[in-house]
Amino acid sequence: MPRSRPPMYDDGGGLPDVARGEEQSRLYSGSDRRSDRDSVEGHGNERSGVPNFLIRRAIVVSLVVALIALTAIAAGNLLGRRAGGSGLTFGDSDWNTVVSIDQNIGSVVLTDAEGEETGRFRLGIQSLTDSAVIGSTVIAASTNSIAVADLSAPDDIIIIGIESAGTLVRPSGTVATVIAPDTQSQRVVLVHGPTLELIDTADLDTVPGARYDINLARSDPAGRNVLVTDSGNFQSVLFSFDRDTPSFFPGLALAVDDSIVVTAQNVGTNANINVFDHKGEPGISTQTASIRAGMIAGGNVILIGVEGEVLSLSIASGEVTTLDSLSVGTVQSGNVAPRGDRLIVRGDQGTAIVDGDGLVIVDLPDAQPTTTGIDELAPRRSACVILARAASNEIVVVDLEDGAIRIEALARPDVLADVSGCLPVVPTSAGYLSLTPDAVQPVTLVGNVLAISPDGGTLVVENNKRLVLTERAVPDSDRADPVDIGRAGRSVAFADL
Repeated sequence: MPRSRPPMYDDGGGLPDVARGEEQSRLYSGSDRRSDRDSVEGHGNERSGVPNFLIRRAIVVSLVVALIALTAIAAGNLLGRRAGGSGLTFGDSDWNTVVSIDQNIGSVVLTDAEGEETGRFRLGIQSLTDSAVIGSTVIAASTNSIAVADLSAPDDIIIIGIESAGTLVRPSGTVATVIAPDTQSQRVVLVHGPTLELIDTADLDTVPGARYDINLARSDPAGRNVLVTDSGNFQSVLFSFDRDTPSFFPGLALAVDDSIVVTAQNVGTNANINVFDHKGEPGISTQTASIRAGMIAGGNVILIGVEGEVLSLSIASGEVTTLDSLSVGTVQSGNVAPRGDRLIVRGDQGTAIVDGDGLVIVDLPDAQPTTTGIDELAPRRSACVILARAASNEIVVVDLEDGAIRIEALARPDVLADVSGCLPVVPTSAGYLSLTPDAVQPVTLVGNVLAISPDGGTLVVENNKRLVLTERAVPDSDRADPVDIGRAGRSVAFADL
């Protein structure tokens, strides 16, 4: 039996609508957005709203579950240090709150690990089409607006009117930022989750006729500099949370870091590669074969040609060196993993991983990155990449450090994975499997898995129209009693408040 049950009237009702006054939710339009946003951002950095009610579970969990959690945390911390980040680069494996979002009425319910409700509010928008939780920030979209709120202090909710395309997109290379495009792709709103900062292109001096190709957006690992292809004007635009105005560059968005931008202009079978600083001042330029992907690593730009050639462009001298070649067929695309020093290249015959020195650490024939969860547009795990072999109905977990295959299992590609990506739970025709580097075992549970915690040790399961928080247990292991966290029919995420 559950140890704690929410109130019987837990139907998402009984919540006051968000006030429209200056002190609370704000509806933005025109030039008022920037001045209002600055005051909201200052408030968003405070952590004085919903207190942290987490009481660490005193029960003794099974050794398997403990190892799962420790492995995920260790992997995240190690890679965060390796990239010189603060943990925001890859997302945080810590959590203490379950966030349930009612897509119909826009209500948010916060529950701790014991099933106790710690907060409840409404976002002020309804009929949500998408939502995301980054750190302690929730971002939600409907067809005519987006809402942004700090879960730790939800008194001030930012609401921006936009004819939204309905989907929140994460640019390749980061887990920290989302983009909300409008229906015509002529305007975008960018939200930096860790800081609650916003960029609305309606406030900026952009070029008329823009058509932002969001699926080709590139970002630095911290998510503060986003390079977007503007196919309407045959250029790329840099939107930076550290600068007041955008910068414009010729060519398609190829790569970006915290100081430089790289674009490519493909002409037939050749390409012009250009390097700029963030202000738009040109640096080196060169010609190569047609390019499909790029990554800035140290003093070089690693380039991937359409036929799989791996090139290194020296930022200092402009010299191009051929390093290696891929065996994945015609290259379709490439995405930088959030750790910043691995390029995951997708070809029509497989996937390859290239390191920061331009060395191919693994070629994986007949395998493609999974496209569910936060991997929807690009691989975004901190330590492993999860691939699917469609022909054999197989899941493969590959270590980003050395390219080694850590886990293989017969399963569908609808993967739920932790922050590290090394500890997924996957569905099969007979239930769910728990994948760890040591074993592939069935998960003991009743119901459908909806979410997995960042550390990989806890699942949210829908059973009998209720949401249940349960340990990720395998046969012959002890498990704490499941915890009821509310009615079903909500999307679920985890947060660390």
